Amino acid sequence: MAMSLFDYQVIPLPLSDNTHQSELTFWPQWLAPIQADELLSQSIQSIPWRHDTIKMFGKQVPVPRLQNWFADHTNTSYTYSNICMQAVKFPGWMADLAQSVASETAHPFNRALVNYYRDGSDSVDWHADDETELGPDPIIASISLGAERVFQLRHNITGEITSLSLPHGSLLLMGSKIQHFYQHRLAKVKHLDQPRVNFTFRYMDDSSGVGINP
Repeated sequence: MAMSLFDYQVIPLPLSDNTHQSELTFWPQWLAPIQADELLSQSIQSIPWRHDTIKMFGKQVPVPRLQNWFADHTNTSYTYSNICMQAVKFPGWMADLAQSVASETAHPFNRALVNYYRDGSDSVDWHADDETELGPDPIIASISLGAERVFQLRHNITGEITSLSLPHGSLLLMGSKIQHFYQHRLAKVKHLDQPRVNFTFRYMDDSSGVGINP
């Protein structure tokens, strides 16, 4: 039986021991196909994509994807892997999207890192979204558009890997403590020539002053 747009799955994830767990909440068809198509096209065409580099083994290496950082105001930045991104203010359509995600998940979001995977050779390696700017317990909401790719989470202690295929128009919420106990990645895929855009919505407390540019 086909899922409705409002069906979701709750996937438990163990934390430090068998008595504590968190969860992924997954809406495989959060956006209707026509909405997802329009959002994918708009994102690729209108976002001012950055092609950053990182230093590895003494050399500057291109990041294997395009990206940019958005916020509800511009006097803030986000730094990871020594890449500092000055915020671009949410365009109206992205602010509306952030509000829709907040309403669906019951979590506030005022920042978004948007990644553009141009084909299967673009990827992101194992990492956690645990930067200081994101607070003590980051809750991350992720919208996937375009090519269906496999998202993997790896437990920091046991090494156990959880894999989840993220279809066009899906929404994934990573719950409490997941960034402390897991890393995640999107691996390269051979012979894939279709693009993917991913929004990862986050919340930053501006009152802390962390990540705020005077």
